[in-house]
Amino acid sequence: MSPRSSTGTVSLEDDDTAPSDRIFQFVVAVYGGVLLAGLVSVGTAPLEGWPVGLTETYAGGFVVGAIAGSSLARIDPRLPVRLGRTLPRRLASATPAVLFVGLWLAPLESPPEHVALASAIFIVATAHVLSQLAGNRYVDAVTPGDPERTWRWEPPGSPVFDLLLAGMWALLAIVNAVTGSWLEALFWLVIGGGWIASGLAEGRWAFGPGRDRCAVQYYDTGLVKRRPYTKTFVGWDEIDHVRLRGGELVLDRGLRDVRLERDALEDPDTVLEAIDRRLAATDGR
Repeated sequence: MSPRSSTGTVSLEDDDTAPSDRIFQFVVAVYGGVLLAGLVSVGTAPLEGWPVGLTETYAGGFVVGAIAGSSLARIDPRLPVRLGRTLPRRLASATPAVLFVGLWLAPLESPPEHVALASAIFIVATAHVLSQLAGNRYVDAVTPGDPERTWRWEPPGSPVFDLLLAGMWALLAIVNAVTGSWLEALFWLVIGGGWIASGLAEGRWAFGPGRDRCAVQYYDTGLVKRRPYTKTFVGWDEIDHVRLRGGELVLDRGLRDVRLERDALEDPDTVLEAIDRRLAATDGR
């Protein structure tokens, strides 16, 4: 693989990307199934006799959508990297949820209204997982081999605060379920479960699998801020300036920046020196 140049600019050739793996194919299949099942179920609502066959309609749509999504991921081996290349592309996978929210707000009958809201919730959840996987695959593609240097990093977080929020959402889910508002209960349950899952995936807590993998990694193409299950890549050509400000190491990159808490980073002065040296070698600063 050759995703590097003398200036630190990252480039990917068509044949330089690894094929999509089974985990990515599975998530794409679930995403495609949820999307098509929701469209078919809501779209057939005006037909006579609906929702007598709601279960069959939803299940059939899910199976067809899952097969189509899995096939697409297998046929197009560059899909994970292309999808994970930019933030807008990763966010685009959640845009169909806007359609279902609009349908939910429209004056529909009760069953299709419920299907529309549930579909919006499931699409956002699966799209989030899909975007994270795609982002990781892109980072893997532009950082071949082992890092030249690695510094341990502990993502800041408060498990007490996170668990209190998750508990509040779980309580709201229980209250809504008791009163018969099952869709509202599902909404709060998904929010609470997603919050807990994100805490573990991002390493915000001092426990959990993969916590020891949190690090800042130095590659020839750029820096990787690695969490247990997610990765963020910052190419050298994206960094305008690096500085220690207050308790943070700040990498300025246009309108956005990347911040690393100084107390949570191993030897921040050495990290700053290494980045400064690389930036100076890259563009003569």
